[in-house]
Parts: sequence; C-alpha cells; structure tokens
Amino acid sequence: MKICTLAFLLLIAAFTSYAAEPTGGYVRKPANISAPGDSKADPAPFSFCVEAEKSNGDGQISVDPNASGNLTRGLRDSLDYFVTYTTDVPHAGKYLITLRYFSEQDARVSVSVNNQSLIYVDLPSSGSWNIAWKEYTVEVNLRASTNSIRIKELPGYNVKQDKTCWTENGPSDPVVEAPGCDYVVNTLVSDNHPGCGQGIGFAVECGQANCTGITYKWTGPGLDATGTSTSFLAPSQNGVYTYTRTTSKAGCPDQTSDIKITITECTDSPFRACIEAEEAGGNGPTSSDPNASGGKTRGGQDREDYTVNYAVPFVLNEGAHAVTFRYYAAANTAVEVRINDEIYPYKIELPSSNSWNITPTEYTVLFALKKGLNLIFVKGLPGYSPVRHDKICVEQVPGLSPSCDFDVTASVSTTMPQCGEQMTFSAKCTGPDCAGIYYNWYGDNGFARYTQTFDVAAPVANGSYNYSVSAGKDGCADKVIFVPFTVSGCGGGEQEPFSACVEAEHSASNGPDSDDPNASNGQTRGAQNNYDYYVDYQLPEITKAGYFPVTLRYYAEGNAQVSISVNGTEVIPTLNLAPTYSWNIVTREETFYITLFEGINTIRIQGLPGTPVRQDKICVGADQNVYNARMAAPEALEMQRDAHALQTYPNPAPGEFKAIFDLPTGTSGIMRVMDTQGRMWHERAVQGKGAHDERITLPNAPAGIYMLQLKKPDSVETKKVLITH
Repeated sequence: MKICTLAFLLLIAAFTSYAAEPTGGYVRKPANISAPGDSKADPAPFSFCVEAEKSNGDGQISVDPNASGNLTRGLRDSLDYFVTYTTDVPHAGKYLITLRYFSEQDARVSVSVNNQSLIYVDLPSSGSWNIAWKEYTVEVNLRASTNSIRIKELPGYNVKQDKTCWTENGPSDPVVEAPGCDYVVNTLVSDNHPGCGQGIGFAVECGQANCTGITYKWTGPGLDATGTSTSFLAPSQNGVYTYTRTTSKAGCPDQTSDIKITITECTDSPFRACIEAEEAGGNGPTSSDPNASGGKTRGGQDREDYTVNYAVPFVLNEGAHAVTFRYYAAANTAVEVRINDEIYPYKIELPSSNSWNITPTEYTVLFALKKGLNLIFVKGLPGYSPVRHDKICVEQVPGLSPSCDFDVTASVSTTMPQCGEQMTFSAKCTGPDCAGIYYNWYGDNGFARYTQTFDVAAPVANGSYNYSVSAGKDGCADKVIFVPFTVSGCGGGEQEPFSACVEAEHSASNGPDSDDPNASNGQTRGAQNNYDYYVDYQLPEITKAGYFPVTLRYYAEGNAQVSISVNGTEVIPTLNLAPTYSWNIVTREETFYITLFEGINTIRIQGLPGTPVRQDKICVGADQNVYNARMAAPEALEMQRDAHALQTYPNPAPGEFKAIFDLPTGTSGIMRVMDTQGRMWHERAVQGKGAHDERITLPNAPAGIYMLQLKKPDSVETKKVLITH
C-alpha cells in the first residue's frame, strides 16, 4: 500500500498583532451563505475560533474574567505544557492562526501542524499574567479536512493560552509530495561465491523517487557498516554465510534483506602464495633467464636501487608469515623492505648467490601480515651489490598466529590550537586483544613519542600539521592512524601557499643544455643520443613540510620513463611520460605528487632506459594537505562507516567504478585519481549538488592500487581503489 506523507511548509508571516474574533460568537459556519447555483455570491473566507480550555492539553485550566471564554490554560512554572487545537476547514490552503495569550515576559513556544511540521515562535510579553492579553499570528498550510495545531510552552517560559482563531488566507504554495514508503531496494553483490578471504563488495540500487532519505546498515560475520556501499573480506572458512541489509526511512517501517555468501575454496592448509618479480610492479628491467622460476627476472647490474612492488592478495589470517626471497646477487648485499603502511622500512641483509644468472639462492624473513591484501615493497640499497629478483613466496607460519583482534583510534584535545597552546594526544585500543599494544607517535620534522598519551606544545608557526601513531603488538600488523591539526594565532597570519618554477638550464645536470625557441626560457637540458641524463632542480626554502604537486614540462619523441628523487631518496621509481612526438616543437606536461620537507629541497628527475627526455622546467604548486594519502602503502579494501564520506563501488573494480560522496550545493570540488607512483590518471571539477554518484572510467590503467582524492573547499577526502583488469 502506498502511504503518502504531505510535507507542510510552516512560514512565519508578518509579526504583527492580529485579532480574528467574529462578531457572531464562535459558531462554526461561514459569515456569508449563498444560495445554491448563485454564481455571483462571494462567500467570506472561512474563520473560526477555538478555546484553549475546550481543547486537548495538559495545562491547568483556570478562571480569568479577561479571557474570551472566561477560562484559560496554563500555570506559572509548569515547564512545558501543551494545547492541541482541532477543527475542520473547508478548503486546503493558507490559514492565519492567531494565538491570544497572557505572558508577563517575552516567551517562546513551539508550533506543530498535524504532528509533522515544527517551528519555534518568540512571543512578545503581554505585560501581565491575567489582565492584558496579546495576540500573535503565524501562517500555515492546512488540508481540507480535520487539522490539529499543537502549541507547546518551552521550558523556562510562562505562557497562559486563551484561544486560537483560524482564518482562510488563500491557496497554498505548491507543496512537493514527500517520498513515500513503497520503495524497492536491490542489493548488488560483487561475488556470491568468493574465494577464501577474498574481498567482497555490497551496494544498493534504488532508482525510484521514493528512494530519497533512506539510510542503510550492513551486518554479518565480520561486517558492521553503514552507507550505500561497503566492502569487506570474506571469511576464511568454508560455509554459507548470511549478511543482512537493513533499510530505514523516517516514517516508514524498516526493510531487511538477507544476502547469502557461499565459500568452498578454503582448506586446512596454511596460506601460501608465490608472486613472480616480473609480474609485479617496479622500475627494474625484466630479462629472460632459463634458471628463473617463471623464465624471467627483474633487476639490472647498472643500478643498486631498483625496486619491486609485490602485491599479495587474500591472506587468510593476520599474523606471522614467512616471506622467502628468491634472487641472484654476485656478492653479499642488502635491500630495504616495507610492509603495507608501516612507517619505517626494514633493512634485510642478503647472502650472495655467487652469480648473476646461473644459481639463485633463497632467504626467508618473518613479517607480520594482515588479513586480505598486503603490499611488500623491496628496494636495493646504494653501495650494495645489485639484486636480480626472481620471486617471493609467502606462507603462514603454523602455531605463530597471535591474537590480533583489536582496533585503535587516536585523537587530540583540540584540532584548532592557538600558537604554542598545550595539546594532549592519545590513542585508545578496543577489542579483546589489547594486551601488549605498543604506540609509536611520529610527526613533522622528526617528532617522535613512544607512549599511549602525551602532552606537547603546538608549533609556533601557523599552518596545518599532522601526527600519526603506529600501534601494534608482536606478530600483528601495525595499525597507522593520522591525527591532523591546524595552528593559528602565531602572528603574521597564514603563510602564502608555496609555489615555484625552476628552469632545467639553471639547474645542476649531467645533460647538455641547448637553445630552443619553444622552451619556456629559450633553453632546455637533454640530448637525443642518451636517456641517462638527470636534472637536479633546487627549490626555494619551504616553510613547512607537505604534499605538493610537481609539473614537469618536457619533450619526448616516444613513450618515456623517468625516476623522481627528493634530497637523494628515490620516491617515484618509475614515472611514465606520454610522447610529444617531437624533440623540439611540441611540449607536454606531466603532474605527479611528492612529499617535500621544510627548508631547501632538491628534486632529481633522471631518465630511465628507453626514449630520451628533453627537460624544460618544473613548477611546484601549493601543499595539498593530503596527509592520509600515503602513496607507498595503500590498502585495497575498507569498510564504509560514514554515509557522507567518500565511498567507491565496486572495490575492487575492473577499470570502472563510482565515486559516491556529498558536496554541498553552491560549492565546487576536484576529483583526482592517482597511482602509487603519483601519476595522475583522472582529474575533473565537480559542482556541488548534495549527494553525488559520479562514474569514473580508467580504460588504460594497469591493474594495481589507485588513490581517489576528493578536494572540497574545506577538506580533502581520499579512498583507495584496487583496479583488477
């Protein structure tokens, strides 16, 4: 059955005293009656008065010779009594409701129509409690039938009600019918038969007019979330699991729908997976090798610091896992290993295999991995023998799975401290396995603390800052939480956003400079016969560390690649550059995002094997304040707990997904999609319209982790997306 709820708009009319008492008493009839068929008759507007003492209410009735019917409702210090006035009106439309009352002081009441719309009205004092009355008029929309108006005294005020008079005042303004309760919601499921521990996505589909104002809650094994979509990891044991979607809307009964998930691929054996280096990401060249496990390897003898980015999906349980590196190295060497979003990497010393391409060797290290997708980033270290990577194998260690059922939150006493104000940072653990948790806090400029709670003075420079806490326990994966705050009141106001452009020919380089009338300053650096040139761009002093966009202007006759380093540390191993199809005629620009530090920074852009690049200049834009977008360590699957936060569906996605968010009408924002190397894959402006459902297509993006960023006028939201095609 369709139930329609009318939304009545209560508009406060001119706030002037208005009396509507008819001269003929209080008989319910029009003041002018016409004969049937008399089209010339012009009946007077409907008018009727209702006494407070004859109406429903919980206020005390008392005698008052100055009241219209010698009785009133109300008592001093009666807190919040009400009177509900009821009558029939002949036509739907606007009506003037005039309240006659006594009040010794200014007072406030609430007015509701037919138990739905609610407004608050400030009543001026009548100057007495029982001698002089006053009237106040509001305009409301009524239906053509029985209507009720409840006037309720608010706590702390004293109002004695005498009567209300209802006077017809023309047709209603157009009223939009409120959505009803006859909506139908479908649940979209990414996979009803997922693999063991695989990521699953749920989303709703409701395209009718009555779908506005609906909220959604998702519950089930390992799932407790809200929002139009959610994603989570499938259980790690075979069986049929039931998840429930509860749909709620004000004034409507809740609807529930069950979703069945069947898992058949789990085994009793510990998790084990091998990933080939040549199939993983990284900037090291791949080459054929008959002795390698897959016939190929990744790495080169010309550089020590090549990288490999292994993605290990569907880990079944959090805890200790043995990671075995298979590789070649002509001498003893070392690599840097970073697991997921852990703040500091591990230095792993590897023994020599005594050859570059004949005999591989293996080395096993224990790491704590989380359930689901894990990222293992391996990078060679300068000064050590180069490494030729073959593969890694990851295996859960039986008997070493710790109890890791805990969550960590972090907060600060104030997110808007004044200059030098004392702040308290604290972390909190919830869950059954909080015993033995450690807390490591880090911040800008090398700040570090190692306690659960600490006090610290706010920085003495205006701007936005960010501290993070890495919390964990032995054998469990770290949980990293970011706590941003903004300092003001340090004098001189906020610093102007940093920006600078630096010419290649004015920078240190091993590449030749040459004249070019199409270059920004008439010169460039680079040569067509060598890809291996670099340019060191030195930036002016930066007053505060942050996350900055950098735009490179260049020429490249074909597809090219460069690496990006900051202050001697490689931050983007491989940045792909689209061709300009000329060496000196048409330039192109490529934007990437990197972290820069307080003080002087040097950005090195180094050519990689392949097409040479002719560099013109770089320009650095304003700090983006994306403190939670840690490009080196995204997570693919997250539960959605805030219906208004940025969400994606499906996630994982096959190259196309939807961005779901709220952006207020009248504002604008920017959506960006970047990969883990900082390269921009999608960017567009959006005009706020409230709830947004934006489709994003990445047809040429390779499979991997991407960061969706929504920059609003007052904040930046990010979401990690796994592209699977």
